[in-house]
Amino acid sequence: MAAAWIGLGVSAVSGILGGIGSSRQDAAARRAQDAQNKYNKQVWAFNKEKIGLDYDQSVKIFNAGVRNEETLAAFKDQTNLDDYLYKLRIQDFEYQTQMRQYRKSEELYGQQLTYNAMAQQAANEAEYRRLQDATNEIAYQNQDIILKYLDTQGITAVKGQQGRSAEKAEQVQLAALGRNQAILFDSLLSARGETEAALKKIAADKYGADLSAQAARMLQPDRSPTIPSPLKTPRAEMVAPRAPTIYDYGPKPVKGAAVQSGLSGWSTAIGGVASGIAGLATQSKTNFSLGSSLSQGTNIPVAQMPKGMQF
Repeated sequence: MAAAWIGLGVSAVSGILGGIGSSRQDAAARRAQDAQNKYNKQVWAFNKEKIGLDYDQSVKIFNAGVRNEETLAAFKDQTNLDDYLYKLRIQDFEYQTQMRQYRKSEELYGQQLTYNAMAQQAANEAEYRRLQDATNEIAYQNQDIILKYLDTQGITAVKGQQGRSAEKAEQVQLAALGRNQAILFDSLLSARGETEAALKKIAADKYGADLSAQAARMLQPDRSPTIPSPLKTPRAEMVAPRAPTIYDYGPKPVKGAAVQSGLSGWSTAIGGVASGIAGLATQSKTNFSLGSSLSQGTNIPVAQMPKGMQF
C-alpha cells in the first residue's frame, strides 16, 4: 500500500515537472517567434526603404541619361551645321576665285585679239607700201623708156633719114619700147602677186594667233551642286523607370508566417535601366560619363513617392 502511494507521488511530481518544462518551452518558442517577427518587420521596412532609394537613384540615372542624350544630339547637330556652313563658304570662295581667274582670262583674250588685229593691220600696211613703192619704181622706169624712145625719134628726124631706113629704124625703136614696157608690166604683176600672197600669209598668221588665244581662254566656271542640308540627329527613345508599388514591397510580415522578400525583382529592373542608359552613353562618339555626372553632385530632380504607396 505504501509502495502504491509512493508510485503515485512520483507520477504526480513527474507530471508537474513535465508541465513546468512544457510551459517553459512554449514561452521560449513564443519569445523566439516574437523576435523573428520583429526581425522580419525590420527587414521588410529596410527592404521597402531600399526600394525607394533604388528608385530615386534610377530616376537620377534616367534623367542624366536623357540630358546626356540631348546634349550629344545637340552637339552633333551644331557640329553638322558648322561643317555645312563651312563647306558653303569654301564652295563660294572657290567659285569666286574661279570667276576672278575667268575674268582675267577674258581680259587677256580680248587684249590678244586686239594685238593680233593691230599686227595684221601693220603687216598689211607694210605690204601695201612695198607694192606702192614697186608701182612707183615701175612708173618711173616706164617714163624713162618713153623719154628714151622720144629722144631716139628726134635724133632720127635730125639725121634726115628717109625711106626704108627711116621706117626700119622706127620699127626697131617701137619694138624696144614695147619689149621694155612688157617687162615692166610683168614686174608690176609680180609685185601685186607677191603682195596678195603676203596678205594671205598675214591673215593666216592672225587666224592661227586667234586660235591660240582661244585655246588658252578659260571656260566660264559653273557653281558646284548645292550641298545638302544636314539632317537632324535622331534622339533615342528612353523609357522612364517604373515607380515601385505595393506589389514590389510584398505583404507585411505576419507573425508565425514564412517571409519572402520582394526586393530582388525590382532591383533587377533598376539594374536593367541603369545598364541600358549606360549603354546609350557608350555608343556615342563623344566621351560622356554618366558616372562622373552623378559623382560631381549634379542637381537632378527626383520623383517623389506617391502618397498611396507610403506604408
